[in-house]
Amino acid sequence: MEKKLLFAVDGSEQCQKAIVTVAALLKDQPGFHVLIYHCLPEVQSLFAGDTAFIAPNGDFLERAGQVVLDKARQALLDVGFPAERITTKLKKESIVPSCDILEEAAASKIRTIVCGRRGKTPKKNLLIGSTSSRVSQYSTLRTVWVVDAPVHDTRRVLIAMEGGPDSRALTYYAAEILAPIPGLEFTLLHLIPKLPPQLWDHGHIPDENEQKSNIEKWRSDTMREVEKFLSEANGALIGRGVPPDKVRTQIMHSREDLARDLLAEIDRSLYQFVLIGKKSFKEKKPFLIGSNANKILKNAKGTILCLVDS
Repeated sequence: MEKKLLFAVDGSEQCQKAIVTVAALLKDQPGFHVLIYHCLPEVQSLFAGDTAFIAPNGDFLERAGQVVLDKARQALLDVGFPAERITTKLKKESIVPSCDILEEAAASKIRTIVCGRRGKTPKKNLLIGSTSSRVSQYSTLRTVWVVDAPVHDTRRVLIAMEGGPDSRALTYYAAEILAPIPGLEFTLLHLIPKLPPQLWDHGHIPDENEQKSNIEKWRSDTMREVEKFLSEANGALIGRGVPPDKVRTQIMHSREDLARDLLAEIDRSLYQFVLIGKKSFKEKKPFLIGSNANKILKNAKGTILCLVDS
């Protein structure tokens, strides 16, 4: 089955490293095709220093944009990605690149968008309003890979599972896109949150025995649900050819909050891929500042963060 990815490029060194990292992982997988996509800004949106280099006939930007595409294409060829599986496209007079990227992905029926975590921005860190952040925030029914190059070359994949539809979406995506890549090791992780407030609010003050019973029941029900969807995910990956010894499950109790605990686990184990649900875990918060997913996007280092929208 053909699997298409859109590589959003801007000509920056960081972006170049990002697409090379992904291309090197996928080059030997025959089903993968990539569209290298570059947005040319309107002349009016350029800084004063940039406009000084535009030729009188106005074609400088287009030629410069083609150079960006050619450079990116050559980088993919240099790592061994087959030429017949690469196409390029230049978007002229782009006002909001993030919107153009999403529109192109929809028009070309591409489910996965790849961006560098840092590109041509005045700041080194990913900020709200950057192209990567906007693409991640506004993508619908698409997965966005945000690559923070250089990436840990560990072949480890972390899938943060939360149960229900989100877990099934993460499992399906990992089984379809990542399972065929040889040598990857998968960790299915569930972080059990701290005790929910409803355990303490029953319209009355519970006595010690009632409080203990409520906590034990909540923990028992939670573990039963967690073990069920982790087992289903394990079976799905093995069913797609991942060796059983390359899939493990891990259940951890949250110490601080979900975002901080997950970031600590990413740093500790140096995961190459991290898959999370875009809708910020069970709270289903919008992908905005303060959400768990956005905190991880801004702070995850040295990894390919895959934001899966279900």
